[in-house]
Amino acid sequence: MHRATRSAIGSVLVVCALAATTDGRADIPAGLNRFQRSEYIVAQDKTFVEVQTLENRVGGAGDMAPLSKASFTFDPSDETLIVLEAWVLHPDGTKVEVPANHIFTRPSAAAQASPGFVGTQTTTIEFPALQNGSIVHTKFKHTAIEPDVFGFNVAFRLGLASKSRVEIQIQSPVSLPLHFGERGGFTTTDTSAAGTRTIEAAIEVGRAAHAEPQMVSPDDVGPAFIATTLAGPEEIGAIYAARSAGKATATPEIVTLARSIVGEAQGKEAARAVYDWVAEHIRYVAVFLDPSDGFVPHDAATVLRNGYGDCKDHVVLMQALLGAVGIRAEPALVHWSNSMVPLPLWSAASTNHAIVYLPDFDLYANPTSPFAGFGVLDSMLADKPVIIASAKGELRRTPALTAASNTYRSTSTIDVQADGTVRGTVEILISPGLDPLVRQVLESGPASEVARANLMPTQEGGFGDWKSTNPRELSRPLRIDGKWTSPHGVAISSPSTYMTVPLGIDLRPNGALRMYLTEAGTRKFPFIVGPRDYQSTYHLALPNGAVIERLPPALDIRNSAGHVSAYYEATANGFTAMRRVVLDGNVYAPEQYPDLEQLIYGFVADQRATIVFRPAP
Repeated sequence: MHRATRSAIGSVLVVCALAATTDGRADIPAGLNRFQRSEYIVAQDKTFVEVQTLENRVGGAGDMAPLSKASFTFDPSDETLIVLEAWVLHPDGTKVEVPANHIFTRPSAAAQASPGFVGTQTTTIEFPALQNGSIVHTKFKHTAIEPDVFGFNVAFRLGLASKSRVEIQIQSPVSLPLHFGERGGFTTTDTSAAGTRTIEAAIEVGRAAHAEPQMVSPDDVGPAFIATTLAGPEEIGAIYAARSAGKATATPEIVTLARSIVGEAQGKEAARAVYDWVAEHIRYVAVFLDPSDGFVPHDAATVLRNGYGDCKDHVVLMQALLGAVGIRAEPALVHWSNSMVPLPLWSAASTNHAIVYLPDFDLYANPTSPFAGFGVLDSMLADKPVIIASAKGELRRTPALTAASNTYRSTSTIDVQADGTVRGTVEILISPGLDPLVRQVLESGPASEVARANLMPTQEGGFGDWKSTNPRELSRPLRIDGKWTSPHGVAISSPSTYMTVPLGIDLRPNGALRMYLTEAGTRKFPFIVGPRDYQSTYHLALPNGAVIERLPPALDIRNSAGHVSAYYEATANGFTAMRRVVLDGNVYAPEQYPDLEQLIYGFVADQRATIVFRPAP
């Protein structure tokens, strides 16, 4: 279901392609680098013809490679694509037509990855040698021969595009229900004459703001225009339910398998067992056997036989297996991405992923992710609008994440030897809400290699190894027991030695909090952090006879973003240190950034805090 609908061709190109007049002369307004005009003629049956004229002005060496090619993907089973014009206009006025042998159509990347399953093709235009200031021009005609499963939809999302103009014209019968909405400054008109309705929209964007670290999708903050024949999210759910009807039939083979998976388990534990089995045994592959834009899952028996499928297929097999043991399950459609703000209008572009909803337990699960536990939704799926695919469709919201459900606890025992060698062991316990990324790391290579890569950025460096519970056993809490050695980890000196707390093996390093910092010290856009509760405790033994001269002061900062704390306590042969970071929100508003920055810099300063001890004579 990650495939874009056919009507999204225009939206995909909005930020990278522009438009011109049809008489062979470039017509980019002064001061702009991008221009696009998209014209649609929509029939009563929701088929349509799209003519799009696109232009880009080469603004420097960085534009040469991305503008040297233009690609358009379509499905020849129910679409046609014709390149009408392709040329380059150089700054000196020389116009170079693209030769016919520089325009070719081949199987798309998806078709090449899954031959025999995906029938899409990609038409590619290779432009002659570009120069700084050249204008790259393309005009194509795209025809939808059959109506899309969700009707007519166009989505133009400019994101942070700069110096661009977009013009849209849609003509349709007055009798065809067609809705449109915008945000960010599109001007729109809606007129009717002689039985034809004409909707026009346009926007011109000057210099846009730069992207910020970990910000929400640029689509959330940039201008957008949506047009659709859909009445709302409920219709999306109802259409999906109708198209997938009968696909979750429990065949005798599926019934037998379900009973063997569940065993004596009942209720939620039975559902967990089914989820774990699907996540472990069904590989994710985006394949599409149906020409209706991939919105129809394969039947459950086929998915089981193949052992792979896309998100819809994982869901339909779960439905069949759960249904075989008397547990209800429904598809739920959501947008799995860093886009956190709904579009101005519900359309086919509003969802891109299917998860499963279990009404008996009011629980959502994402079987596509092989490392996410039962009922675990990541920060890109949590607290989002979700459409339950049922006969009437239903708009709901996925549960929000909390710091209490995303916990990380590490306890290290560290021995600093007289020659400065540091040896340590660590026990790490991770809650299900936080462990999918860690489970993936554990499978990324041999433990010793991953441990070395984890230790390398620390001041001490070193070499290590660990043992863990099986990352693929999603029903078991994740536990890691590691050990490491850091030769020359501490520079022993006399009369006093200065050191920081050796971090050792840490699979969720809090130094990564730096990724949320900005150079300006401010933010313009919301940004995604993800709630968490990290606590690390360190028990350090110093060389025999060492005397502690100074421990860092305690730290305690609390504000609207969360809190950080640290304390240090001397022991008989060394000291104990504890650090904790609690972040409360998933998405933070720009005005919350100063509070988050205060927490991060406070915590980073504590990690650099110096312990002073006097070695034994």
